[in-house]
Amino acid sequence: MSIEIMNAVWRQSASVGRARLTLLAIADHQGEMGAWPSITTLAKMVNTSTRSIKRDLQYLQELGELIVEVQNAPMPGQYKTNRYWIQLSGVTNPASGVTESSSGVTDPVNRGDTVGTQNLKRNLNKKHIEEQFVEFWNSYPNKQDKAKAFRAFQRALNRADFTDILAGAIAYSKDPRRHPDYTKFPATWLNGDAWENAAITPEARIRVEVDKKQTDAYLEELRKQEENRAPAPKCQHGNNIALCKFCLRD
Repeated sequence: MSIEIMNAVWRQSASVGRARLTLLAIADHQGEMGAWPSITTLAKMVNTSTRSIKRDLQYLQELGELIVEVQNAPMPGQYKTNRYWIQLSGVTNPASGVTESSSGVTDPVNRGDTVGTQNLKRNLNKKHIEEQFVEFWNSYPNKQDKAKAFRAFQRALNRADFTDILAGAIAYSKDPRRHPDYTKFPATWLNGDAWENAAITPEARIRVEVDKKQTDAYLEELRKQEENRAPAPKCQHGNNIALCKFCLRD
């Protein structure tokens, strides 16, 4: 079942950046009874901190793509792993009543892909871009015309990965040949795709390159697992045999 859910994440999720990897990691665990990975396990799979995973989980819940069932430990001071359900069209989800789209039951979150849902996803993605811009702005050596820089930053994300832009900004900041009086305005630097010209220093690369390579390796491993696993058997209604309410009713 996890393969079907991972495919749904690839095709439908509106999440961006590291949050998409977190959702894929949960999908890799999800079975008929949900997913039970610990925060530490997700952090290791995505190669990030547990604090970042918690932020991703909150973002995915706000996006409407994840349900988190908080599990209370039997004794004070103990920890019990929460249960997760991915909430996307076509994913059977007993926790929310979502079933395979072929069964004719509408996903309550994505029902008609309403304007409200679209606006929510748009606002959350905008918030994510704003957080990335803050990191870029703090790293760039010339802080002039912030509004213009933000507009240029949004356009630049359509042409390059954020990690490459950030690495270039860090390298430009540390470049010994850069004169403070002749440092480019951030909007000019971004509009000229100047991150491609930056001499990436070890200090800049150590901040972004390792994570990027490990992320790519993780995605490649997920693709290989997807290719090697057989899909769950379908019934005559096009649903998972074990979960089809029509077959169970018969």
